[in-house]
Amino acid sequence: MNRLMNATEIKKLFSCCCLAIFLSFTAVYGQIQPKEVSGTILDENKAPLVGVSVLVKGTRSAVTTNEKGSFKIHVQPNAVLMMSYIGYQPMEIAVGDQTVLSIQMKLSSKSLGDVVVIGYGTQRKVDVTGAVASVNTAIIRERPSPNALGALAGQVPGLNITTNSGRPGDYRINIRGFNSINASNNPLFVVDGVIGVDYATINPNDIATIDVLKDASSTSIYGARGSGGVIIITTKRGFNAKPTVNYSFVGGYNVLPREIPVLNSTQYQAIEKAAYAYVPGRAYPDFATLEPALYNPDGTPRYNTNWQKEVYKPTFSQNHNLSVTGGNEDLRYSMNYGYQDDEALLLMTYNKKYSMRINVDGKVNNWLTTGLNLSGTYFQERIQDDGVGGLTATREVLEALPMIPVKMPDGAWGGNWMHLASEGADNPVNILRTKYNINNRTVVLGSTFFNIRLSHDLDFRTSFSSQINTNKNNNASSGSAIQRGLYQKINAGINADKAVYWQSSSYFTYKKAINQDNNINVILGAEWAKNSYEIVSASASNFDGDFYLWNNLGAATVPNPPTSSAYDWQINSYFSRAIYSLKNKYLFTATGRYDGSSKFGANHKYAFFPSAAFAWRASEENFLKDSRVINNLKLRVSYGSTGNAEIGQYQSISALTSNTAIFNGARATGAVQGTMPNPDLKWERTNQFDVGVDLSLFGNRINIVADIYDKVTKDLLLSAPVPLTSGYDNILKNIGSVRNRGIELGLMTNNLTGPLKWNTTVNLTINRNKILALGTHNEDIFPGPGFLDQTNILRVGQQVGTFFGLVREGVWSTDDAAKAATYNAKPGDLKEKDINGDGKIDGNDRTIIGYAYPKYTMELINKFSYKNLDLLIDLQVSQGNKVLNLAYATSEDRQTLANSYTTVINAWTPAQQNTNIARVRLNSDGPSLRQDNHYLEDGSFIRGKNISLGYNFSSRLVESVHLHSLRVYAGVQNAFLITKYKYGYDPEVSTYPQAFAYGIEFYAMPKARTFNFGVNVGF
Repeated sequence: MNRLMNATEIKKLFSCCCLAIFLSFTAVYGQIQPKEVSGTILDENKAPLVGVSVLVKGTRSAVTTNEKGSFKIHVQPNAVLMMSYIGYQPMEIAVGDQTVLSIQMKLSSKSLGDVVVIGYGTQRKVDVTGAVASVNTAIIRERPSPNALGALAGQVPGLNITTNSGRPGDYRINIRGFNSINASNNPLFVVDGVIGVDYATINPNDIATIDVLKDASSTSIYGARGSGGVIIITTKRGFNAKPTVNYSFVGGYNVLPREIPVLNSTQYQAIEKAAYAYVPGRAYPDFATLEPALYNPDGTPRYNTNWQKEVYKPTFSQNHNLSVTGGNEDLRYSMNYGYQDDEALLLMTYNKKYSMRINVDGKVNNWLTTGLNLSGTYFQERIQDDGVGGLTATREVLEALPMIPVKMPDGAWGGNWMHLASEGADNPVNILRTKYNINNRTVVLGSTFFNIRLSHDLDFRTSFSSQINTNKNNNASSGSAIQRGLYQKINAGINADKAVYWQSSSYFTYKKAINQDNNINVILGAEWAKNSYEIVSASASNFDGDFYLWNNLGAATVPNPPTSSAYDWQINSYFSRAIYSLKNKYLFTATGRYDGSSKFGANHKYAFFPSAAFAWRASEENFLKDSRVINNLKLRVSYGSTGNAEIGQYQSISALTSNTAIFNGARATGAVQGTMPNPDLKWERTNQFDVGVDLSLFGNRINIVADIYDKVTKDLLLSAPVPLTSGYDNILKNIGSVRNRGIELGLMTNNLTGPLKWNTTVNLTINRNKILALGTHNEDIFPGPGFLDQTNILRVGQQVGTFFGLVREGVWSTDDAAKAATYNAKPGDLKEKDINGDGKIDGNDRTIIGYAYPKYTMELINKFSYKNLDLLIDLQVSQGNKVLNLAYATSEDRQTLANSYTTVINAWTPAQQNTNIARVRLNSDGPSLRQDNHYLEDGSFIRGKNISLGYNFSSRLVESVHLHSLRVYAGVQNAFLITKYKYGYDPEVSTYPQAFAYGIEFYAMPKARTFNFGVNVGF
């Protein structure tokens, strides 16, 4: 039997156990307890590098540097830190006993910057032989915009993005000028490899990079769809790190920057009296008796309404975005969600967008990777500025009479129809509240890919994508709108359409470093795509009340015949590209694409689009390699062809149209041949030559990208007249040619690199357009829109966007009464120039009066930062263009029909004859309205496009509240406008949708001045 231990033995045993436990705990703790290491990462100029990835080798533990270039991370003993940053050499540092690190990274002499997407692949920017410009997510993030184009505008030389009006998302875009007359001039958008995606569906917060392909060498890989240039958008992907959550909010307060000067009640009455006095002895009506609701007993107006203040109210817009990103070595994911509510200044005008995007990339094994991209976007948009030319709300804002109130004391709506001799228009507030034009649009885009590593040098990639776009337009004009006292029954309708697009792409990529001096990169692939579209419309009128609107069309007493249509088109393509690098300084690229489209004639279904380019990296030569001044010098030259297939469907074949006729008193329907077939219809072809230089100086503190280009589009698709004996009046043919020549300059400088940093970017674009040929005999073409007469002209030797009209010389004076009589005019009438000297003013005296496109555009961007503060100042410059202001014409020359601009105060009178404005008169006395150069204004401007002040909270404060990052900022967009454009809201305007109606205004919705506040939070 064991004896019991005595007290001494128990004490010894307890001491040994405690010692063992202590030693074990110390050993274990020493192995698992990490230590904190902090550090600062600097660039070659010893300035902090923001966003450097710091990874503990062999683990998933990673952080990124903050705005000071600093980081903190917990590591085990003997840990190795791996640093990586685009454009810099990757580094590895053994931590050892160090707890504070100071690291200076070096520029990569091989990459010298970014990787760009060039279509079906990527390439180091330094090796690119074509004209390709890149915009990264940091630049997009600095410019809050609900639309990708809004953030991209002004960032790339040669890329022209203009805002047509104040309607949310109303943009016009082209690259290096206009190539076509009847086909589309828009660039091709490619999103994660999917061709032809609508840019409006892209949430700017989803974008990682945007690459703009401008010359033929870079765009010919897209062949028949690349003549307008290509914009490649790459969305954000997951990365190998723990999940990161980011939330951003932007709120905007929108106000009207300025008002257009129109007559108030007192001024209007004075002009009205002068108009009645045009005929000697004609009495001015006693409006106190005729319209006592509007006039006081003494004849003065009771009301003085400022319609611009009633219609253009301050609004608030908001944008919310949430993203979750992360993954590991085998599976990476990125999820982004967005909500946008963009309220325009115009009452009841808005654009709401809900978006979702999920990107997943997976590594199945060493030879197979796969990925899935899925996005969905839902829009709800209410449009109130459509119907150009009618009595719309945007027109009545300026033409509504000031003595008319919004509502009468009894609650009835006021309107111009209440006043004698005026045009029977409703007031704009009532129009906006009783008119419905609502688009409900859903876009779902999905794509998947498989990438197979066949060998160390050879990959095969196949992908399939599909896009479904559905839209339902609900429209109604309410019966509560009154014109001239007549009750208007409600009209309502529904238009529903659906487009289904699918695309299948498969290609091989072969990359081989033959030896130290020779590298090749070859792709070879094929692609198929199809788009199917259908639309159905139903409408009715004469509803008994405005309760149903479009929700019960059967309740109307007058149903209209329903309509429907459908079409599809297909394209089949084969493409190849070979890139060869000799000694890393002589670079060659050859590209070819063979496209076949269902849109073209039986004799020209297929076409081949080749290109070639060469670049010389002179800075790699021995005589420059060690230069302290020149860091990078690359000379580029390219030439190639691209096509344009965006002409609509079934243009080459004979199409049937429905028709009706009366037989024996009854209506019968039938089908007739509606178009004349043309089996020889083929692609428009654009041939482009480009010479460029990329230059970096003084430690990359000065960077210059410059290009000179010359591109000619041949076989323009035009409607040519045919003898009427054929039964038709025209046929679509390939006749015509247009040229664009231009200079592009991008200058980026790091002016200050110390604690106070100052960077400047200048993007300059100069483009000259010239029509080389039109039709069989170079006949003039009037592309529209027409207003009083043709507004613009296409003429050989002139540029696209040429305005056409009479030339106003002034107003006939009493001293010139005799000469005025020879033109059937009298003193006080307009004096137009007799161009051909035939003694009369008619269409033969119309001439070229100006040009719509600017001589040059420029973006000047300055960014300052000091410690945690940063300031962005973005200026937009456009010089040398004209604006044809048709609103100015109707609002100045229709006295008493509607309100007028205050310019009529300076109209001709016997005592004031030195003027360009005709004597005021009633409409019945013969209006003097003509389309001439008087309504052509200088459209040049300098705009304070974006001014923003931001603050990044310190990492210590952010970490104390368990956040990863925190930034707040405030700013103003459209901060100021310096221009001679007086009689419109903004000189950057295009009201009509036609391709060549740029710079024509007819009562455009004004752009807002927006005061922004935003916050970005990382968890």
